[in-house]
Amino acid sequence: MLKRIRSLVSNSSFIEIYDNALSKKQCEILINQFEKSYPIPLVVNQIGNEKTLVHEANVWSTYRPDYKKCVQLSPDLSDNTVIGNIIRPCIVEYLKRYKEFYPSLKEISDWECFNRYNFQKYERDGDGYKIWHCEHGPGLECSDRILAWMFYLNNAKSGTEFMHYPTIRAKLGRLVIWPSAWTHVHKGVIPNKGLKYIVTGWGAFLPPEQTA
Repeated sequence: MLKRIRSLVSNSSFIEIYDNALSKKQCEILINQFEKSYPIPLVVNQIGNEKTLVHEANVWSTYRPDYKKCVQLSPDLSDNTVIGNIIRPCIVEYLKRYKEFYPSLKEISDWECFNRYNFQKYERDGDGYKIWHCEHGPGLECSDRILAWMFYLNNAKSGTEFMHYPTIRAKLGRLVIWPSAWTHVHKGVIPNKGLKYIVTGWGAFLPPEQTA
């Protein structure tokens, strides 16, 4: 009886997977643009144990191998670039679908796709986001996050591992959307095996001055 009651009241994982959200051609264009956007490092900044190589166009590499190591581009969706012009309409459309599937998202404070996002490249065994984490936390940006989203741009061997849910396989063109809270703690599959490109960002509450 208890098992039946639990099955009746159990909720979805709230993790939605949309295959072929991006076409193979779009993924190829995005990867090509990423590689073209990665210039020679200009400056090395260090805060605590974390070293960051800062480049033009907000490109940087994180060297803190105990928790995260990748090459990353951090632009805005509002930028009129090839990357933004592919990602922006696609993620807006699929966030709309996600909201339609979970209508409770229409009953809370106003939110939309957060402008900044990350384009990341993992290619070595020592690369990866290695520690359990969620996308909601302290800080001006993190505290407003409500959802996370991620595109896989190639068929990589190492996907995304969730603590309480099945591991998501990295598949070319696949989009995954999930809640940003502690319920969805996750990390990259470690050790990283081979090349992996992802584009990832968030849905976030609007600041008070932009709400009705």
